[in-house]
Amino acid sequence: MSFVLKGKRTRKGSTLNWRHTALVSNDPLETWQCLLDARGLHETDAFFSPALSDLPDPFLMQDMTKAASRLVLSIQNKEKIHVFGDFDCDGVSGTSILVDALRATGVDITYSIPHRSDDGHGIGVEAVREAFEAGAKLGLSVDTGTTCLEASDVAVALGFDLIITDHHLPDEILPNAFALLNPARKDCGFADRVLCGTGVAFFLLMATWKLLDAQKQRPAYDLKQLLDRVAMATVADVMLLRGVNRILVYYGLRQLQSSPSVGMSALLDSAKVNRQRISVETIGFYLAPRINAAGRMRHGEEAMHLLCCEDVEQAKALAESLDNFNQERRKVETDTFKDAVAKLGSGDVLAVYDKQWHAGVVGLVAGRLARLHGRPAAVGFVDHDSNIRVSLRGVKGFHIGALLQACAQHLTGFGGHAGAGGGTVKAASWVEFVQTFNQAVQKQKEDGEIQNHTLVDGVLNLAALHFGLASRLKRFEPIGQGNPACLWLLSDVSIADVKKLKGGVFRLQLTDGKHFAQGVVFKGSVLEDDLQQGVCVSLLGQLKTDDFRGGEAVQFVVEDVVLT
Repeated sequence: MSFVLKGKRTRKGSTLNWRHTALVSNDPLETWQCLLDARGLHETDAFFSPALSDLPDPFLMQDMTKAASRLVLSIQNKEKIHVFGDFDCDGVSGTSILVDALRATGVDITYSIPHRSDDGHGIGVEAVREAFEAGAKLGLSVDTGTTCLEASDVAVALGFDLIITDHHLPDEILPNAFALLNPARKDCGFADRVLCGTGVAFFLLMATWKLLDAQKQRPAYDLKQLLDRVAMATVADVMLLRGVNRILVYYGLRQLQSSPSVGMSALLDSAKVNRQRISVETIGFYLAPRINAAGRMRHGEEAMHLLCCEDVEQAKALAESLDNFNQERRKVETDTFKDAVAKLGSGDVLAVYDKQWHAGVVGLVAGRLARLHGRPAAVGFVDHDSNIRVSLRGVKGFHIGALLQACAQHLTGFGGHAGAGGGTVKAASWVEFVQTFNQAVQKQKEDGEIQNHTLVDGVLNLAALHFGLASRLKRFEPIGQGNPACLWLLSDVSIADVKKLKGGVFRLQLTDGKHFAQGVVFKGSVLEDDLQQGVCVSLLGQLKTDDFRGGEAVQFVVEDVVLT
């Protein structure tokens, strides 16, 4: 069996390419071995058996010895500590793990989460002064601070030690903080620079616990219980699920399934999640959006209250509130997206703002525009100072942090990493910002390889849709950014039957005249015209066990239709 992919396109507009050498086999064991060879893996590789013991030594991170030693001193001296968080899922999760773990040491710890529209990202100068005046001797940031030069200078002037834990792309000038823990530093590169802010904060706790242990002062608090939130933040921030992140998310998902924190348990219940089927998708589609909804529609502190909550009934009420915020967010996002599309018209530059738009959804709208047009988008709202706060989102091949740096002359403050970021534009500078943004996008496009390609692992026929292969494919989990699911081409099959279910789900019965198999399409309205009973099609999708039917049932989850 063979299939030529050159020039083949899908209904959704992407061009097909082989991810590796084409894999064609009817035998599950042979297909599995070919897949391992193509991905450069072996059955005995650590990839298939993630271990916490394989996490790198936290002291390999630049400034870690200095930071952890200072934190230990603060714990020993019972100094008051203040955590400067952020309002998104990464920032709130990281703040919560620092607060929970450090409370176990007996120190007095406080925190602050900025308001999205009133304060914006970053460590505010006033927040530093307030923490110092309230008696804090040490400040810890999480998921923020790398570009907060003024706040760092104020901390130094006050004699207030500030340890920054962050992962956003630094400027040429680093903040004058007591310590800067950021793998994105040019002189660092810890863990291949793939950690989110919560991940960096977690390694600070690991280093601190190691130092306390060496002095026989380690608290009776197991840091592993924080991994559910570390995993959530890592997935929510779309970090690469390789190396260190693969280990953290693997054990975080296990924690979510077996013994989540009180707050995370309430969140799972409010989202009606089946705890036996928790995956990266559970976080991406059900948990993280609810945490983010607090900061988008109200205040990130409400999500923080949930993640640090220890009372079951209170956690239930907080989770229900976040669920309501998320429903509100969906409606506002949809309305704003329609407005943005109309406002942009046929314009080539995806940069738009409106003073009526809600601060909490502009980033989501930017993401939808970027995916729709295949290039970065900047969407903004107007703050109380009449400045335009823009959120930037991109697609594969572009680097948002670098785009922001290219526009720095028109921004009064900004921060970002490869996939997302934001900044503040003076209203009078909007036209110049748009021009520079457009030039920067074009330059990245010319310098890079921006292509809308879908990579296929191999060709399967209906006889190869076997439980033995489907169960082995589960070993690649957790699946996500940097560790893509195995994508297969099912060539020239007939649709024997179609059942349209609620929510745009299609159930298919597929046949080649000899064998039969089940197919399913989620949100299949785009493909509906191609999925009619009696037609012959080539389908692109994933082979999975069918947990709904149970036993050794499998199904082919259709993602696209290949045009002939």
